[in-house]
Amino acid sequence: MATMTEPNSPARVELRAVDASVMLKVRNLNTVLFPVRYTGTFYKCLLQDDQFARLAYYGSVCVGTVTCRKQPLGFAESNVVGQHTMCEMYMMTLGVLALYRRLGIARGLLESALAAAAQDPTIRRVVLHVQIDNDDALRFYHKHGFATVRMVERYYKLLDPPHAYLLEYPLR
Repeated sequence: MATMTEPNSPARVELRAVDASVMLKVRNLNTVLFPVRYTGTFYKCLLQDDQFARLAYYGSVCVGTVTCRKQPLGFAESNVVGQHTMCEMYMMTLGVLALYRRLGIARGLLESALAAAAQDPTIRRVVLHVQIDNDDALRFYHKHGFATVRMVERYYKLLDPPHAYLLEYPLR
C-alpha cells in the first residue's frame, strides 16, 4: 500500500492510495458518510488506472476518503460527442467522519485529488455534484475555489431533495 506524504496535511494525518486490500474500508466509510449506496462495480472500478482514490488515516484510524475518475471533458454535463482528447476528473466522493472534521483532513484529500488532476495534461477541470441542501459541502467547495456551474434537476434518483449542483474547478 503506497503512502502519500502531503505537505499541507495535519501532522497526524496520512493519505494512502487505495488498493484491493483496503477496499472494505472504503466501502464502510462510504456507507457511513453518504446517503447514496454504491455497487460492487463502483468499488471494482476504483482499482482501474484512470481512477484516483485515497484513504485518510488519523493516527491508525481510517477517517476519510476521496474517489475520482477520469472521463471525457463535458461528460458531467452530458455534452460528450465524438472522440475526445481532453478530459475532466469527476470527484465521486469526498468525506471525513464527523469526529475528525475541522482538522484539515478533507482539505488534504481535496488537495491530493487536485494535484493528481493537475499532473495530467489532458485533464482540464475537476467536477462534482453536491445535493442542493448540503450547505456545508457547498461552502467547503466554494472556499476551495470551486464554482457552481448549474443546478441539475432530479440528479439523485432515491434522495430527497433529488436535485444537485454541478461544481467545477478549472485547471487550465
